[in-house]
Formats: sequence, structure tokens, C-alpha cells
Amino acid sequence: MKRATVSSVAAELNDQPSLLDSFRRSKAWAHLGETDGRPIFVGAGDSYAASLCASFLAGPDVLACDPYSLSESVGWAKGRPVWIISISGQTRSNVDLARRLRGVSKRTVAITSNPEGRLAAEVDEVVELPFKPMAKSPGIASFTLSLAASLKACGMEPGCDFGALLASARTTSKKVKVAGGRGVTYFAANNERYAACVYGAAKLYELLGSRSQASLLEEFSHMPLFSLAASDTVNVVGSGDPVSALLCNNLDQGGFDSSLVPLRGDRIESLFHLVFALQIAAVDAAKRRGLREPYFLGARKKLKISDGMIY
Repeated sequence: MKRATVSSVAAELNDQPSLLDSFRRSKAWAHLGETDGRPIFVGAGDSYAASLCASFLAGPDVLACDPYSLSESVGWAKGRPVWIISISGQTRSNVDLARRLRGVSKRTVAITSNPEGRLAAEVDEVVELPFKPMAKSPGIASFTLSLAASLKACGMEPGCDFGALLASARTTSKKVKVAGGRGVTYFAANNERYAACVYGAAKLYELLGSRSQASLLEEFSHMPLFSLAASDTVNVVGSGDPVSALLCNNLDQGGFDSSLVPLRGDRIESLFHLVFALQIAAVDAAKRRGLREPYFLGARKKLKISDGMIY
């Protein structure tokens, strides 16, 4: 399978509107509307961030969990449908969870790009995403497709003009500051915006190998603020609220680097707008640094540990 490069990641980023529009016209998309009960969404890595986005948007009847966490509290799933998001369909913790859910959950559904994977063999139903990612590729289109699927499964139809959102996100991405050197890139935001920032931080880990952290808006001033250094930068993702602007103003007055990242549209539109902007910012930073491939592909010792834990 072809190896991912920064150029191929950028091309995949640009293909997302057409992939999302195609997905919305598919039979799999229509099936996603047949939700029941109080669903639990499960995922690891990017898929956990997608689950968290859906949970924040849908409200308290929808729970987002990491697979290990739900395995340790499997009783939470009693009588509830569980949707397991796994692009590869091979993540060991997801497969183990699906087995443990037998006779406990109302039903299990896999959202995956691999209908022949180990996870698909352990669940009741499979929703196949119309995208086959490259081997060892940072999740770009796979994330937005699984995010759209999760929202649809919660009864929230993303009726966005994805092309227009991607175009406007190019301007917004210029507001996203990425720290240089050993500096830390912080994101502070609330609700689904925070969940998207968890994903944004992951892209900086994978593409750049740089330090990054996402925090809830209120929590930033209680905890991460006290580790802030002159080499760091803080991106405050606002929704027009005065607290976001106040935090940026106070950081600036304190001599720290910050940026207020604006959004557009309703909650679903602004979520995809933010995701696109974070993707663009990460890819552009990789290009500025002259990287030919995502950092993690060359981090062999770390990748070996990761693979040993995940698969």
C-alpha cells in the first residue's frame, strides 16, 4: 500500500467535500438514520475525538467513551446501542470490547473503512465508510467521514456546504498559531469545539511531532496556564463569547502569544469549519518545515510501541 506524504495528505484534505457529499447520497448514509435508544459512541485516537464531538452536540443522552474505559465499565452499555468507530477495523481494544458487549448492549455497530476486519466479525452491524486510507496515514478524510456518520446516527443531519466551509476555513487557518521548536501549541475551547481541538492536537503530534494540548476553556486558566512558557502559543477557539476574548486579551497583556480563532455557521457548520481549519494549519506547518512525510512515519521506535499497543 502506498506510503503517505505531506503532499498526499494535502490532496486528501482537498478531496473531503466531494467525499462527504458522495457519502450523503449513499445507502449507508440512509441506514445511519435508523438509530434507537441512548447510543454510546466508542473510539480511540481520532475516533475518540469524533465520538466526543457527537456527544457534546447531541447532549447527555449520548455518551462518548474510550474502548478501555467502557470495557472497565461495561454495565453502562446495558440495553443501549453501542457504535464503535474504527477506521482500520483492527484495533485490539475495540475488538475486545465488542466481544465483551455480547449479551449486554442492545446492539453493536461498527463504523469502519474495513468491513472485512476483525471488528466487523464481532459486531451486529457494519456501516462502511466510502474511503480507503493509505497505510499509516494521519486521519484526514477518515475523520470527517466518521464524524458525519456519528452525527447522522444521533439524528443530526449535517446539511453543510462542505466546499464553502473548506474555502472559508483557509482564511480561518491563518489564525491558528503553531509553536515552533520545543514550544507547546495550546488549544482552549468548549464543548464540541474542545473535542475538535483534541483532534487538532493529534494532527500536530502526527504530522509535526510537536508538543500540543487541548483544554476546556475554563480549565485552561486553572491548570495549563501555569506551565505556559514564552515559546508557547495559545489558540482560543471562540463562539462569540466574552470569556474567549477576555482570555486572549489577558494573555496578550501578560506577554504571552495567543490567537482568537473565529468560527462561522451553526453548531454543525462551525464544527466542520473548525476541523478543516485545524487540518489546514497542521499541513501548512508541515510544509513550512520542509517535511516530506508525516513525522510519525519516521519515528520508528515510537511507532513500534504504538503498533504493539494498538494491534
